[in-house]
Amino acid sequence: MTGSLSDRMARRFGPGVRSWLSGLDVLVAGLCRDWGLRVVRPLSGGTSHAVWCTRDGEPVVLKVTPEPPIAAQELAALRAWEPSPRMVRVLAADPARGALLLEGLVPGTPAADGPGLAEVLRELHVAPPEGFPPLSERVDFIFGVLRRRHPGDHDAAHARAAELARDRVPATLLHGDLHFGNVLDAGARGSVAIDPRPCVGDPAVDAVDFAYASPDLRDGIERWSAVVDGDRLAAWCAVFAGFFPEHPSVAAGR
Repeated sequence: MTGSLSDRMARRFGPGVRSWLSGLDVLVAGLCRDWGLRVVRPLSGGTSHAVWCTRDGEPVVLKVTPEPPIAAQELAALRAWEPSPRMVRVLAADPARGALLLEGLVPGTPAADGPGLAEVLRELHVAPPEGFPPLSERVDFIFGVLRRRHPGDHDAAHARAAELARDRVPATLLHGDLHFGNVLDAGARGSVAIDPRPCVGDPAVDAVDFAYASPDLRDGIERWSAVVDGDRLAAWCAVFAGFFPEHPSVAAGR
């Protein structure tokens, strides 16, 4: 067990996760046996440990998490998005063991900025099934992360974000963590999203990272207003500015 994996998982789940980590090799070996996998290399991850594998010569990704409800919720979201080619497909699942087997995307590099990102946004925002948490819960989690990464007074922004999350707007199923690292190039298939943190709420929130990719935030908001509500996106960008302290528009106080 590498120190970086142990430290990363402990930061996310607390020191109690170390007992799960002590059995991780056995867990992965059992899943590989059950699903006929050959391990190639480990991958990075936030709420899971991911491993690039092959099955019958085809690339696949094994994901395991110490919290089975995370796997169960991701599985439910992937099933809801299954008709779309813009979300990674699930091949097998064992939520009780916190395990998902996903297709391996090739080349699997971060997708280039282009029309494919707009397709991802449009196709993932479907009518929300039952059983997913509201965006307000995701907002609370995100601001917890923000306070750890950038200590300071974020109370006003958190309160405003909570208000936005409660606004009565047409709600959709949300990716919940849509940024350039979570949209991959799948070759001829195009751009494909991975690693959702699904919730239900305002679709504009999923475009925040894409808007901040523009050197001028106003230009980014205008561009993505062709896909989501521009006024809502501007409001979300304002409350999440603390995540982008070095962005020119934030540094200049605009």
